Amino acid sequence: MPKAKRAALVGFDCAIPKRLRALIGEGALPNFEKFLQEGVDFTEGYNLPTVTPPSWATIATGAWPRTHGVEDYYYYVEGRPLPQRETVQAFGSDILKAETIWDRWDRAGKRSLVVNYPMSWPSRMKRGVMVMGEGISPAERRYMQRSNAHLEYLAGEGALSTENFGQGTKVEFKRAKDWANLPAGRAFAEFAAEVVFRESAVPLAPATWHGLAWDESGKGFDRFALAPEKDFQKAFFTLSQGEWSGPVELDFRSREGDRLEKGVFRAKLLEIAGDLDVFTLYLSGISGRTGIVHPPEAGGKVDFSGVITANDIGLVAYLGGIIDQDTVLDLAKFHSEWLTRVAENLLSSYSDWDLFYLHSHPVDWFYHGFLGDMESKDPKTREKALKLEREIYRVEDRFLGRLLKVFGDDTIVCVCSDHGATAPGPILNTAEALAAHGLCSYVKKPSTNYYDIYEESEGYGYELVLEKSQAVPQKYMFVYVNLEGRYPGGIVKAEDYEKVRAGIIDALLDYRHPDTGERPVLLAVKKEDARVFGMGGIQAGDVVYALKPEYMAEHGYGFPTGEAGLGTLRNVLMFKGPGVKKGFTYERPRWLADIVPTLCAATGNPVPRDCEGAVIYQIFDDFD
Repeated sequence: MPKAKRAALVGFDCAIPKRLRALIGEGALPNFEKFLQEGVDFTEGYNLPTVTPPSWATIATGAWPRTHGVEDYYYYVEGRPLPQRETVQAFGSDILKAETIWDRWDRAGKRSLVVNYPMSWPSRMKRGVMVMGEGISPAERRYMQRSNAHLEYLAGEGALSTENFGQGTKVEFKRAKDWANLPAGRAFAEFAAEVVFRESAVPLAPATWHGLAWDESGKGFDRFALAPEKDFQKAFFTLSQGEWSGPVELDFRSREGDRLEKGVFRAKLLEIAGDLDVFTLYLSGISGRTGIVHPPEAGGKVDFSGVITANDIGLVAYLGGIIDQDTVLDLAKFHSEWLTRVAENLLSSYSDWDLFYLHSHPVDWFYHGFLGDMESKDPKTREKALKLEREIYRVEDRFLGRLLKVFGDDTIVCVCSDHGATAPGPILNTAEALAAHGLCSYVKKPSTNYYDIYEESEGYGYELVLEKSQAVPQKYMFVYVNLEGRYPGGIVKAEDYEKVRAGIIDALLDYRHPDTGERPVLLAVKKEDARVFGMGGIQAGDVVYALKPEYMAEHGYGFPTGEAGLGTLRNVLMFKGPGVKKGFTYERPRWLADIVPTLCAATGNPVPRDCEGAVIYQIFDDFD
């Protein structure tokens, strides 16, 4: 049966199949449309849990979460107390218990190129090339970071503003003095700001940058420059309101070792009032180029100049009130330019490649910020969000088109998403359901920063009183029995384990949400019973539960069959290439675990040792 010379997988995180098909129907996505005309579309794509790390791990290994060992976005570290705040983000290949397709092909002497793929870093390949995959954005580290924290190579986004922003530096203008090379005949005002580079994986020394505003039109201050010193000719850029700078490439000094790290950023002048009482300059994250490619010498094959990773496409800055939706779209385009550059450079430099795996995250970031707006009762809010959704998908469509041109006709290509999403519903505080049955105790905690707010949106806006809690909610779908001698602070004796576990299940199924009066929990089972749907492994809680789709915060808590409003938790799944049927729709359930064995069968290559999925024979013209 093998007819394809090589295989490629392009993953679009959180792409919702019915939204993708709707936009294709509008004629907005010509490359996705052509892909379906030349290949196979699946109407029933599933995986559980419906969250990033375990899903991409399944797509890479062909194994169920119970086998590959990543069963949630968060990961419980042995020896720590059970409360959610003690968990870490489950990214990084060190915790993966199953062999990946690229490691298996590497053992067979094949060359794999893996770009920005969650659960992949650090690389173990001898012949392959990997661009960092230890988070959800290029050059980002989330592995072992708590809550939603992350580190970036080189630094995260920020702002210089007359307002107080948590991500920014507050500035105050005064009359400009002692500048060199200023144009004559204008009024100038200045500030000096110590810019602190936040969220840096390689801690950077702060820098003092100088802002300069002037009256260009004679109607008030309307033009701005940022410079490393008081010399107008050395300014990084000059901008008017609403303008982006070009890429700024600089050497940044590290705090340790006093070495220089080359990085690129861009800036946008969001606001400048004529009297300078309102001013905001957005600074993108700083995109580095060292420490993110394996082997290191392969980094020389990529031209990193002039492109930025634009981590999270500015979602945190948008939610913090710094940037607007137009700027979010700009950042999505910048992010796509970075991925396109890296992918094309590697594919052309290693023309003997056999396997290509890539993950792109903008669709997921968009839905976390705007899926609720897409179903707003306010028509302007709804229309604006739907327009932005269309443009985000169009960015990804152009990216797909560029990749397909490079892949060629001898490659079998899989396009997929890891899960879908539904609009945020009433938040479930699982601790409240357990407390009603006397199984746990907690106190509410105030939200003081973005990460607190993020946790609150996932139902964890409290501090657990561990010494009074027999049951501990953790991650998205789990409740642990707080066993004495098993966990620090444990209070449940071994002989009471099953009694407490039965009480947890009763509490979850009996609970009615105070906002709706309805039961939000779809099912609750013992962890060993969860094995039938691919979970129940070493990272599962003692009780595994799932919510009805209308009670979720986008995704992660429910069965992949869930449908609510414009959303669904199903995943996108498509194939095209040599021997693959054209224009065919597969209408039976298939799972993400089936991708790896299907790519292996199509190319005649070996399957990973832990693969549990099945070849999707029916998509091939000659599947006998």
